[in-house]
Amino acid sequence: MEMPLPEIIDRFTICKLKLERIGEKHLENEYNVYLEEINKFKKKGLIMEGWIKELYDLNGKIWDLENDIRKGKEGELGLEEVGRRAIKIRELNKLRVSVKNRIVEGTGLGFKDIKMNHASQ
Repeated sequence: MEMPLPEIIDRFTICKLKLERIGEKHLENEYNVYLEEINKFKKKGLIMEGWIKELYDLNGKIWDLENDIRKGKEGELGLEEVGRRAIKIRELNKLRVSVKNRIVEGTGLGFKDIKMNHASQ
C-alpha cells in the first residue's frame, strides 16, 4: 500500500470505528490491509501505540459530534447546537492534524499537513 504512515493510521482508526459502531462488514478487508501495514511499521519500531490511540479517540469524538448532523437532524438540534458542534469538530480536527504531524516528525515518513488561511490552523 503506497500511502504515508500518518494516513494509514488515521484511516485504520476510522475503519475500526465504522466496524465497531455500524458493523460495516464490507470494510473488514480494508481494515486488515491497514492493520497489516501498521504491523510492518511496528516490526521496524516506527509506530508508537499512543499515536493509534490518540487518532482513534479523536476520530471517535468527531464521529460523535457529527452523528446527528450526518443523519439530517439539524432541525432537532437547532442552529446554535450545529454551530457549536462545527466549532468543536474544527478544534478536534486541528488536534488530529497535529498528531499526524507528530507521526511525521517522529518517523521522518510522510509529509506535514500545513493549513494556510484555514480556520483550523
